[in-house]
Amino acid sequence: MVFTDAMRAIARKELSDKLKSRWVLVIAAGFALFTLVISYFGGATSGVAGFRSMDATIASLTSLVTYFIPILALTLGGGIIADERDKGTLEIYLAAPVSVAELIAGKFIGLAIALILSTLAGLGVSGIVLLTETGMSAVSSYLIFMLNSTILGIIFLSVSFVVSILITERARVIAFMVFLWLFFTILYDLGLIGVLIITKGAIGEEIFSGLLMLNPVDVYRILNFLSIGELKVFLGLAAVELPAYMKMPVLWTISLLWVVLPLIMSYHFFKRRYLA
Repeated sequence: MVFTDAMRAIARKELSDKLKSRWVLVIAAGFALFTLVISYFGGATSGVAGFRSMDATIASLTSLVTYFIPILALTLGGGIIADERDKGTLEIYLAAPVSVAELIAGKFIGLAIALILSTLAGLGVSGIVLLTETGMSAVSSYLIFMLNSTILGIIFLSVSFVVSILITERARVIAFMVFLWLFFTILYDLGLIGVLIITKGAIGEEIFSGLLMLNPVDVYRILNFLSIGELKVFLGLAAVELPAYMKMPVLWTISLLWVVLPLIMSYHFFKRRYLA
């Protein structure tokens, strides 16, 4: 798709709104603080406080990111239609010579840049502190962790667009976003553990791995475990051996599909709902 003037203008407006509201600054500062706290006290349960090896730190931070970034991205994009309707600007967009693709792409790009800036700033500041304390040998693992965390946020931002177009009432949007967050971060893995218990571990590795790929949070976890050389992913109290074909390029491709497919769905749902 060509990056048109209309897309650029919409993206600039969305990004400008987030910068003016200090959203990016607040989220980045909060993220940096939480990251440093988790990194320092991550081993407190074993009676040890302080910065540990980068591999152990990334494993601890993975849990933080899986809870923090999805709800952040879902709430960021969940109100795009409700906000425009409340401000009375949705009709202006519909009457303007702007295509549906330009509208959705422009809003997505602007919000994605705001999310990326806040994520990279928060993780970058804390990363400098962590690498100073633990050594620069693990800089590549931390950079991959930052990349994976950014991709996770973009995935859930894309998912939020579908919900925002299908549900335009603000209260219902918030309720459904909370449900999606609970489903992907907690309930889905509990269901997988239940499957393991019911089948007594007899479920095939290929089937179980395919089920993991249906949850972007699990894809994110696996990417981080692979980046630190761990060949098992932990789901609650269960540890699952990763199959040989689960390589980082494969998982990044799956992550890309998680970004693109919801945006395509958003395009078709918007046309059906507002232009039919």
